[in-house]
Amino acid sequence: MPHQDFIHVDHTHFFVGDTHLGHTGILDMAMRPYTGIAEHDRDVVTNWNSVVKPTDTVWHLGDFAWDKLPASDAGALFKKLNGVKRLVIGNHDTDDVQKFDWASKHDMVTLKADGTDLVLFHYPLREWPGFYSGALHFHGHTHDNLLSGRRVWDCGVDHQGFVPLTFEQISQRMAALPEFDYSGVPVAR
Repeated sequence: MPHQDFIHVDHTHFFVGDTHLGHTGILDMAMRPYTGIAEHDRDVVTNWNSVVKPTDTVWHLGDFAWDKLPASDAGALFKKLNGVKRLVIGNHDTDDVQKFDWASKHDMVTLKADGTDLVLFHYPLREWPGFYSGALHFHGHTHDNLLSGRRVWDCGVDHQGFVPLTFEQISQRMAALPEFDYSGVPVAR
């Protein structure tokens, strides 16, 4: 894709993933601090809408809702969320979820953020397009079970305190983390 075709990220773009709305099992599996799924879903919506304006863009890095949640229930939650919502498809995003009014849907997408390529994919990658040219990678899927580093970030709610974050907020957090080589080993400094 030529650089002029990249979507440029600014302060109105947010990143989040793995909301798993309606997924009772995620509470124990990811040790989420909720006593029930209704409370969980209410907090995810409240937290989202507390930072995202209706005109902001939200990149959801997959697993929006549990694949066994009725589409009508997942759709009702989708409609409550502020922003222009864009989906990077995860393994629990059913055909019904993909039919929601997403502004775009992608298996993988590269954006431009502060002049740097930003590769979004639901799954964490050891290398990604532009890896050797300084590109960054945002992912979901791991529920805070893999370390984030200076060039790779887990956008899942488990890692981000159940709130969407801007590129600037994520970049500040990444700057304090170690650099990893392609095999996941910290690079000595």
